[in-house]
Parts: sequence; structure tokens; C-alpha cells
Amino acid sequence: MRLIYLVFLLFVSLNYYGQTGFQWESDKEKITVPFTFVDNLIIIPVEINNTKLNMLLDSGSEPSLIFSFPENDTIQLYNTKKIKISGLGNEEMAEGIFSDKNTANVSGYVNKGFDLLVILDESLNFSSRIGIPVNGILGYSFFKNNIIEIDYQKKKVTIYKDRKILNKSRIKSFTPLPISVVNDRAYLNVRARLDDKELDLKLLVDTGLGDGLWLFENDKIKSNSNYFEDVLGEGIGGTVFGKKSRLDEIAFSKFRFKSPLVSYPDTASYKQLRLIKNRNGSLGGAMLKRFSMIMDYKGEQLFLKKSIFYDDPFNYNMSGIEVQHGGIEWVKEELVRDSKPGNMLNVNDLIFENSNLKYKFTLKPVYVIASVRKNSPAEMAGLLTGDKLLRIDRKNVSNLNKQKIDEMLQAEDGKSIEIEIERKGVRKKMEFKLKKLL
Repeated sequence: MRLIYLVFLLFVSLNYYGQTGFQWESDKEKITVPFTFVDNLIIIPVEINNTKLNMLLDSGSEPSLIFSFPENDTIQLYNTKKIKISGLGNEEMAEGIFSDKNTANVSGYVNKGFDLLVILDESLNFSSRIGIPVNGILGYSFFKNNIIEIDYQKKKVTIYKDRKILNKSRIKSFTPLPISVVNDRAYLNVRARLDDKELDLKLLVDTGLGDGLWLFENDKIKSNSNYFEDVLGEGIGGTVFGKKSRLDEIAFSKFRFKSPLVSYPDTASYKQLRLIKNRNGSLGGAMLKRFSMIMDYKGEQLFLKKSIFYDDPFNYNMSGIEVQHGGIEWVKEELVRDSKPGNMLNVNDLIFENSNLKYKFTLKPVYVIASVRKNSPAEMAGLLTGDKLLRIDRKNVSNLNKQKIDEMLQAEDGKSIEIEIERKGVRKKMEFKLKKLL
């Protein structure tokens, strides 16, 4: 499932949120926060009311969200009330709990009037989609008061105490671009070309969108004839459907990208959301990761410098299956180990022994098929939603992370993929060829 799962624009039945945002409570001049980077998304550690959480850093969402709680831990929330929530998707409104006057702490960058929503929908299991624990979304209030630098290459977020960082000589290596900040969200004007038609676009700078580019179709913006229908993700309102296609080009300042991927969400998925005037879509992680980025909301500037990902191809899954984490299980392996004292086994290992062999039982990840695209190579081969993956090209998937699996499904056009699955206790082997559609 692609990682636009949750709400990036949210409408709730309440119309007030905390306005002060995060404040500096550190004795340092800057705060550096390492992050986990997976599927073009930034996951950072956050403490909410002294409970440690992993949260997706999302410049396009507010209020912040919690949709799962850490195992063997609790979190105390203040001033709670039930509300109805409507987000991306086609279905009815969901239930949630609104809570204000909480304390959020990111290594000394603190918001003591922190508002959040708790989503009461167990089907929105974000962690299973990316294979690591994620408890919620930290929204744009994180960005609005201080200068924030995101270094995708070194996987760190740096928060600066004051604006003098902009006078440092190293900033000269960045290219400044004007942004407009509306309701605490940042928007960037870009130029695009589609079928030799020039388009001026106003895009939300959205670190919480895994895709590189979303556009909303209207009288002026329409996908060309070369597209395929796809599931773009899951939102609070249900499944988000849309089209996957390419632009001829997109450009901002001196940066130009040929044939970038673009997604066009179905109008029904976002028609209930209140979009600002002239907004045409979102610029997400698959594009933003190509830069080191400094965000200055108060000065309404965005500073960009090329990262090692700048020339990465705009790939997509050519198999038609989306894979998600399905938990963990004990896997039996024949044990080969040095018997010397001090060679300790991992705490997740169990050892069983008979007269001839020793076996190690290790906790390994389980992967299942979350969805199958209609008319895709995977569907034609007979794969179904819910199938448990065992092997891909003779590689045991329990030894792979989700990113590696995704890369195998984005290989070259025409590559043969052999998949072994388990369905209702029966093992099956299937084979298909990756097919380039765009």
C-alpha cells in the first residue's frame, strides 16, 4: 500500500487548535534529531505527556494524530471529547477523540499547548504498511516557529534557535525559493509541462506524502491518455483511488525533472476537504528527498540543495501487488555456530537439539499482500489479497525488509518474478513478468 495512508488535510467538527506551537526550551543553539527514513517518509521520536512515541513528520497535516499506542505503555491525554472526522477517502466520517493542552517534546523543542486527535479505527494500521512501529503523525505546528532543516542524505532534522543560521556561509550553497504560508502550511509555485501544455501550479509542501507529486484534476489539469487506475492509499475516509501517470516535466527555480510520476486522486476522495484557493496538489517525499531542505516559514522561504537522491529514477511498482508487514513468527533454521564460550545468541533465538542437529527458532517478519491492482501481472498470475509471501525469486522474504521487497517489484520492464505464497495453509508458486505501463 502506498504511503499516503492517512490524512494530510483534515476537517473536524471543531474549529480551534492551539496557536502557540513549539517553543525553545533547550540550552543548545540547535537541536539535531535523527530520523528513520522509510518509503520516502520521515519518522522521528517524540514524547507526548512523557510517553515515547514514533511519529511521522508531516508538514501537510494538522492537528497531529495518534492512531496506535506503544506496547506495554500508556499515555495520559487531557481535555478529551469525541468528534467526527472526515479525511481522504470515499466512505463515511470516522470517530475520534480530540485532546488539547498536552505537552509534546522533541529533544527540548516543546509545545505545552499541543492538540491532537486519537483515531478510533483499528483498520488504519500504519505500522504494518511500512514494517516499523509508527504511533501517529506530528503536524505542521512543528515547522512554524523556528527554522527547520531536513537532511535526507544524513537522515537528520535540525531545529535552529534563531535566524542567524541564514547568515552562515554554507547557506550560499542552497538555492532560495519563495513560498507562501497559508494557515501555517507552506505552498510552492512550480511550472509543469504536460503534452506540450504549460501549467503553473501551487503545491503544498508535504513531507507526509510518500508519493512525489499529486495533482487535482479540473478543467485545466487533466491526466493524459497514458495512465493506469490504481489504489493510491488508505485514508480516514476509506480507500483513496486514482490514476498514476507522468508529466513531461516539472521545474522550480533551476531544478528540472523529466518524466516525473504523478498521481491524480479521484475527486470523490477529497471533495469534502476544504482546499485553499488555487491549490493544485501536493509535493511529496519522493520529490523532496532529492534535496537537503531548509524551511523558513516566518521568512516565507524554502532553501534547496541537491542530495545524493537527486538523479534517482521515478520508479513505480510494476507487479501490481502492494505488500505490507503482517506481524512476526518463529522460523526454524538449522543452527551453525561456533561453540566457543562467549558466542551468545540473540535474545529472540530459541535452541532445540536432537542427537545429530541443533535448530534455531528466530523471530522473523511476516509479509502479506495488501492489495492487487486490477489487470496487473500479479492479478493475471492468480495472486490475491491476503496471500502470505514466502519467497520472491527464491529469496526468503523473512530475511528481507519491506524496502528491499519493494525494490524487487520495481525492477526492469520484462523481468520475470517468481513468487511463492501460502493461501489457506497451501503453498503455491507463481510467476509473472513485470510490465512497464508508463
